[in-house]
Amino acid sequence: MPELPDVETFKSYLDATSLHQRIVDIDVLSADLLKGISGRELGRQLKGRRFECSSRHGKHLFVRTDGNIWLRLHFGMTGSLRYFKGENKAPRHTRMLFVFVKDYRLAFDDQRKFGEIGLIQDVDEFRKKRALGPDALDVDLTKFKKLLGKHRDAVKAILMNQRLIAGIGNIYADEILFHARIHPATPIARLRDKDRMHLFRAMRHVLKKAIEYQADVDRMPKSWLLSQRGKAGKCPRCGRELKSSKIGGRTAWFCARCQRHRL
Repeated sequence: MPELPDVETFKSYLDATSLHQRIVDIDVLSADLLKGISGRELGRQLKGRRFECSSRHGKHLFVRTDGNIWLRLHFGMTGSLRYFKGENKAPRHTRMLFVFVKDYRLAFDDQRKFGEIGLIQDVDEFRKKRALGPDALDVDLTKFKKLLGKHRDAVKAILMNQRLIAGIGNIYADEILFHARIHPATPIARLRDKDRMHLFRAMRHVLKKAIEYQADVDRMPKSWLLSQRGKAGKCPRCGRELKSSKIGGRTAWFCARCQRHRL
């Protein structure tokens, strides 16, 4: 599932390819991805407009048009963007297509169709309605400790709670906890002050580095958990077989030796 580093990579890609071009047509191929608007109304509001800039908060990407309307994109489990020229080069699972002048196109590609597309007037108002917490890269250490101090759930469930901290999902929560040497099932109340500081630093480090690697697992260091995460995976530190457990409804992968459980 695309998480903060993936969506930041999509943002950079859109900024580099699709800004300041007039939209001459919009092809809605999967209307069930639209939220709060019909395909006809979306086309009416965006045709003739240009994308001027973009903004990301957590896992959401917002693209402002020259009409001060924001396109909202959420990538669900398999969503991505593809920019190309010519109608015959569209990705296989294109769900929406923005056609620019000179036959350039931007596709929202989403195999499993869990993504969301909509229009909003105000990004801050949308965040309030969705009760989204601060973006994971906008939180400082003081704010981070304050957010953690209010809850008693397992640390992994806390990291994935979008109402507390926006942007971290299953995969990067595991990576952050591996870097911090914290077992994912550890109750947040069991973390000492220095543990919370290490967790914060690990969160910043992992997310920033993942953005540098353009969220490409093949480019990430072999010392990261991502390269081994899954069945038969080995701990990059000690070589022991990784363990898994259900936490917050998601499967957590971890090293039982390097990430000691604190009950």
